[in-house]
Amino acid sequence: MPAEKGPAFIRTKEDLLHVPAVTNILDGTGALSFIVSRVADGFVQTLEKITFTSSTILAGAGGTQTFKVRKGNASGTVVATLIVALADFDTSVGRSKSAVTTDPDAARFSDTDTLSFTRDASGTAFSAGAGVFTLTWRQKPQARI
Repeated sequence: MPAEKGPAFIRTKEDLLHVPAVTNILDGTGALSFIVSRVADGFVQTLEKITFTSSTILAGAGGTQTFKVRKGNASGTVVATLIVALADFDTSVGRSKSAVTTDPDAARFSDTDTLSFTRDASGTAFSAGAGVFTLTWRQKPQARI
């Protein structure tokens, strides 16, 4: 594997999951595994944060839903937890909420690590809503071999 070089980081954003208006993603309350053991793209990279950005106004009786990015399979190490609260998104389109990773070592993925994305079995079902979950990664440039 090539070595890292330089002090500067390269940051990239990746759309993890698009949430259409009619799905079982925001309008359910059971535990779900949306992505299981996807091989991490690229060289060595560290997950900085996960963001949800709404493309419609979220609606419902209130409450929250908890989404987790995991290293490994659907029961792997949690590296980021995002709590989507209806109150944060009920007034306008294009609002976003982020959750940063707290342990950079756990959030560091090599090209042999896998990533999973899950929703906890709790919270309140939203009656309407759509948006996108985005991951922000950082990595060092690769040194020439």
